[in-house]
Amino acid sequence: MKHSFSLEIDDSLSLVQPTLEMAHDLFEVVDSDRDHLRKYLDFVDSSTSFESQEQYIKMKLEGYINGTDRLFLIAFDHKIIGCIDLHFIDTDHKKAELGYWLHSSQTNKGIMAKVVKNVCAIAFENMNLNKLSIRADTENIASNTVAVKNGFSFVGTDKSEILMYDEFRNLNKYSLLKADFN
Repeated sequence: MKHSFSLEIDDSLSLVQPTLEMAHDLFEVVDSDRDHLRKYLDFVDSSTSFESQEQYIKMKLEGYINGTDRLFLIAFDHKIIGCIDLHFIDTDHKKAELGYWLHSSQTNKGIMAKVVKNVCAIAFENMNLNKLSIRADTENIASNTVAVKNGFSFVGTDKSEILMYDEFRNLNKYSLLKADFN
């Protein structure tokens, strides 16, 4: 990652533009933290090799070209520790949804709150979006806390919104308007 394009957040933390060469590293992060990530992410079981992460990066890069997605890898001391993306980007209505995950060894350090704030700035200031949404499993306290810490307003709870591992899950929805971003 030494020569990759990145946006520095602080001395140790940065957002990295993904390349296909990073699929191995991304897979290793997922593979080393399956139990933690699987609780709230449905892709973990299907991520069985670096090729699955390579396909994910390809899909997101294609979405970037089409204007529907924007993926960033999260790096701490030049090592990938998670992902954040803007998806369902709708340029007509100037809105998108944020999704994120972080390796368990890096949680509870304020990292994701900083990352979300920076991606919100990119979305509002560079991409000219007006509204961002976050959907978080009601039991995922950390993800819900990140939304609130970044000024997102609680909109409501969608009951049985997704079916994950044969169980219906409830999702809290949050939103943030450009005018309310500081």
